[in-house]
Amino acid sequence: MQQFLQKLILLFFLLTGYCTNAQVKFTASITPAEIGREEYAQLKLMVENANEVQQIVPPSLKDFVIISGPNQESGMTMINGVVRKYIALSFVLKPTATGNFTIPGALAKADAADYRSNPVKLKVTAKATGNNAGMNLSSNPFNSIDPFAEPAPRSTYNDYILRKGENPAEKIRKNMLMRVEVDKKSVYVGQPVVATYKLYTRLKSESNMTKNPSFNGFSVLDIQQPNDMSYHTEKLEGREYNVYIIRKVQLYPLLTGNLELGIAEIENNVQFIKAEYVNQQADAMNDIFRDLAQLTIPPEGIDVQKVTLQSKPLSVLVKPVPDAGKPATFKGAVGNFTIESKVEKNNFTTVDDGKMAIIISGEGNLQMVNAPEMPWPTGIEGFDSKATDDLFKGTVPVSGRKIFEFPFTVSIPGTYTIPAVEFSFFDTRDEKYKTVNSNPIEITVTRGTGKPKSVLTEGNATSNDNWLTKFFSNRLRVVSLFAVLIIMGLIVWLKRDAKNEKQLAEVVQVEEKSAAVETAAEVILPAQQNPLALAEECLHREDAKLFYMHLNQGLKNFLAIKLALPAEDLNRKNIAEKLDAKGISNETSVELQQLMDEMEWQLYTPFADNEKMRTMYDRASDLLQLINTYHS
Repeated sequence: MQQFLQKLILLFFLLTGYCTNAQVKFTASITPAEIGREEYAQLKLMVENANEVQQIVPPSLKDFVIISGPNQESGMTMINGVVRKYIALSFVLKPTATGNFTIPGALAKADAADYRSNPVKLKVTAKATGNNAGMNLSSNPFNSIDPFAEPAPRSTYNDYILRKGENPAEKIRKNMLMRVEVDKKSVYVGQPVVATYKLYTRLKSESNMTKNPSFNGFSVLDIQQPNDMSYHTEKLEGREYNVYIIRKVQLYPLLTGNLELGIAEIENNVQFIKAEYVNQQADAMNDIFRDLAQLTIPPEGIDVQKVTLQSKPLSVLVKPVPDAGKPATFKGAVGNFTIESKVEKNNFTTVDDGKMAIIISGEGNLQMVNAPEMPWPTGIEGFDSKATDDLFKGTVPVSGRKIFEFPFTVSIPGTYTIPAVEFSFFDTRDEKYKTVNSNPIEITVTRGTGKPKSVLTEGNATSNDNWLTKFFSNRLRVVSLFAVLIIMGLIVWLKRDAKNEKQLAEVVQVEEKSAAVETAAEVILPAQQNPLALAEECLHREDAKLFYMHLNQGLKNFLAIKLALPAEDLNRKNIAEKLDAKGISNETSVELQQLMDEMEWQLYTPFADNEKMRTMYDRASDLLQLINTYHS
C-alpha cells in the first residue's frame, strides 16, 4: 500500500511555479512616525529580491539610543529552483531629544552593486502620544510551501478527486484555511506574546506566501527559521489537517493599547484529479490507488485552482505597567532578573584604569534593558558603560544576561567602597515591581608611578605636579580647557577656509570672464585637472581625515566653477537652482545633496574605512562627470 501511495504522489502531484525576475529594492521604514520622548520607534532596513546581500550599512543614529539591534530577519522562496529572498535589519530606537528628525538613507551592497534607501522622518514630542500607527511592510516573498510532500492521511485522498458537479472553490473552502494564534491576548508593555501563523490543509497544493505580516508597535524575534518546512497534524472541528507553521515569532510590545497583528497572505495552486480519469468502477480505495498507479494522467486530467488565503486580523491588548509602587530606578525592564557586580581587580594604582561589570541575568525583555545608575562614591570618576549581550532568543521570553562594563579612575590613594547597585523590574507573574541589589565592592588604590592611563592625573609629591592634580581632578576645569582648545582650533580652521574661499572666488571671476570665449561644447576634465586629485591621493594613502577634507573641497571648487557661483553663494538652494537651470535631473540634484551631507558628516567622524572611502570617491567622480556633460 505504501508503494502505491508513493507512486500516486509522484505520478499526479507535480510542483508548478512561476519564475519572476524582480529588481533589487532597498527601503527604510520607521514605525510609528510620531512618538513621545520616552517612547520607542522601530527602524527597519530591507533588501528585497537580491541573490546575495554583502553588506547593509545603517545610517547615523546619533540622535537616538539604540535599545535593541541590529536584529536580523530573513525570508526565502523557491520556485522552479529559482530562489528569491529578503534580508532586513531592524533597530529599536529611543530619542534623546524632542523635535523633527530625518534619518538619512542607509547604504547596502547587494549583487555587487550599491544601493541607497530612502530617508525617513520621525516626530518626537514631549508628551507620550500613545500612537499605535506604524510602518506598513510591503508584501515580500517568504516561504515556498509544498503541503503533503509526505503522504497524507488515507482519509484525505478522496478530497483530491474532483467529481462532476462539484464546486472546486467550495471544496477548497472546506479543506484549506489559514489562522493566526497567540498565547496571550492581554499583556503588559514589554511582556512577550507568541504569535503563530498556520496553514491548515487536506489538499495537495503549491503554496507561496505573498504578504508577510507586519507587527507595528512590537519588537520582533523569530522563533522558527523561515525555511523550516516541517509540519504536524491537528484536529479542527473533528477533521484531521496537516498543519504548516508559516511564521512563529515572539513580540515585545513597545506601545500601549490594542495593537493589531498584521495579516499574512498565501497564494495556493490547488491540484485536483478529475474523476473521469480515475477508474470509476473501483469501489475500494485500494483499487483506485492501484488503477491510478498504473495510469498516466494527461494534463487535461488535472484541474489546478488558484486561491489566495488570508489570516484574520487579531488584536492584542497591551496595558501600561502600573504607576502605583513604581520605583525610581525602574527603566522599563519586564520579566524576572538578578543583578551581580564585579571589578576587574580589587587592588590597583592611581595610574591604572578600573573596570566594573554589572551583570543582569534572567528572562524577559533583556534586549531592551538599559544600564542602571551607578552610585559612584566621592573620589571615583566613572564613565559611560559599554553593553554586551549573551542572549538565548529561542526561549520565551528571551533569557540570558546583559553585561554593562563601566570604566572608572581614582586619583587619590585610599580604600573605597562602591555601594550596591539597584535594578528594578516589573514581574508579570506576580504583577509587582521588584528591586534587586548587587553586592557592594571594596577596592584599594595605591599611589602609582609613571604616566596615568586615564584623563585624570594623580598628583606626585613635587609641588610642580600638585597644581596638575588639583586641576585635572576638577572635571569642569578639564572640560573648559578642552572647550577653549577646540574653539581656538575652529577659529584657525575658519580663517583658513575663508582664505581658500576668497581664492576660489577669484578663480570663479576669472572663469566667468573667460566663459564668453569658450565653445559651448565642454569635455570631461582631463586627469591633470581632476578636482578630486588630492582626495584620490589620500585614498591611496588611506588617510581618512585628509581624504574627506579634500573630497569636500574639491567638489565645492568644481561646483563653484561649473555653476559660476561665488564662494559666499555656494549653498544648497543656489546649487539646486543652478542645476535645474542647466536641465540637470532632480534625481542627480538629490544625489548630490545627499553626498554633500555624508561628506560633511564624515569630516567630523573620519574613520578609515577603505570601502566606504572608495564608494564615496566613485560617487563624487560619477556626479562630477555627469554634471560636466551638461551645457549652460
